[in-house]
Amino acid sequence: MSIMRSLAILGALLLGASLAHAGPVEDCNQTRDLKRQLRGCTAYIKQGKAAPANLATAYLNRANVYARRGKHKLAFADYTSAIVRDARNPLIPYNRGNAYLDTRQYQLAIADYSRALKLDAKFALAYLNRGIAHEKRGNNRAAVGDYRRALAIDPKATAAKRRLKRLQSR
Repeated sequence: MSIMRSLAILGALLLGASLAHAGPVEDCNQTRDLKRQLRGCTAYIKQGKAAPANLATAYLNRANVYARRGKHKLAFADYTSAIVRDARNPLIPYNRGNAYLDTRQYQLAIADYSRALKLDAKFALAYLNRGIAHEKRGNNRAAVGDYRRALAIDPKATAAKRRLKRLQSR
């Protein structure tokens, strides 16, 4: 066995060992294992020793896990806790908007995407998803405007291109 191969195997073993004993921060911030992420975020939140912005991220990550699992009541509570701790993070209202979109609460989704855009006017995905919410509500004119804004920021946004083309061909 070559020295390089031995080092690679040793490195993989050490990495595996460190992942197996990761703390709440590492567990909360990884996205491969939702159970581990949920456990890590919950443990980190329960410690209660972190800066507000860090706690907000833990609540956001946990909310996203809940939303992916269809536990929207828990997700919305955590999104709100995150916003209370870091009202300037555009990812929080954006992700809560996604949960509202998934639960067909389009007006609330639009409000949250708008909030995210006030915090970050260059947030192309927020324009795209707000456009989708407008489209679901039947406001195609507003949807077209948002798809155009998304494309102005990110000309490669294929979903915005596709949706805009479809609406303009009607």
